[in-house]
Amino acid sequence: MMLLALDVGNTHTVLGLFEGAGLRKRWRIRTARGGTADEYGVVIRDLLRYEMKGSLSSMVVASVVPSLDSVLREMARVCFDLDPVFVTAENIPGIPVLYREPKDVGADRVVNALAALAEEKPPLIIVDFGTAITFDVINEKGEYVGGSILPGIGISLAALYREAARLSPVDLVPPEGPVGRSTEESIRSGVLFGYASLVEGMVERISKEMKEAPTVIATGGFAPLMARVTEGIGRVDTDLTLKGLRLAWDRIKETS
Repeated sequence: MMLLALDVGNTHTVLGLFEGAGLRKRWRIRTARGGTADEYGVVIRDLLRYEMKGSLSSMVVASVVPSLDSVLREMARVCFDLDPVFVTAENIPGIPVLYREPKDVGADRVVNALAALAEEKPPLIIVDFGTAITFDVINEKGEYVGGSILPGIGISLAALYREAARLSPVDLVPPEGPVGRSTEESIRSGVLFGYASLVEGMVERISKEMKEAPTVIATGGFAPLMARVTEGIGRVDTDLTLKGLRLAWDRIKETS
């Protein structure tokens, strides 16, 4: 069984090809909001060409870009003769969502929780370093409680460079310390140690409201970098969302 999982984010789309329960290959492409079904089909077919000899069995999607949902449905139907499963916070069996309006929770946040619960004992805090940084809280009962959302590192840097004419883009590598001795070092320090302090502070605040000490899991594109400068992160798993999508697909199919 070959399953293609698509995690459609605001900036990037991450694709994972599963053979059974194993993640065989992952790709990261830019999310083209104006892309057509044919364009997405060409890109995905080209990626799959060298990784599989047969045909896809199934496709599962978590999307935070509603305008692309119909495009991806058409792409799956026309290019792969598949009816994709779109995961939402409301159609994943076995994980209670305590949000006031469960339909408002991003599907990626709930599948992250699903994957984390499959590998760790709750309570948990999941920090996803994406276009937005999200904190997702799972209590000791394994229930999705809620969390926090704030601007991510990439869009914060884009705003800084756009609004501050004298500042130029720099490579984000961990600085030696918090006091920069040049403009480049100061930007690196401010962004990395600033966001690290933010994460540490949020984890501390959230933890005070939990009955037991939580395990903190980081995921998303900036997770490996931020884990190097942030205290309290238990582990990094950049494939957490893809794993959660496979688990969600399994559960949805079992109950359908």
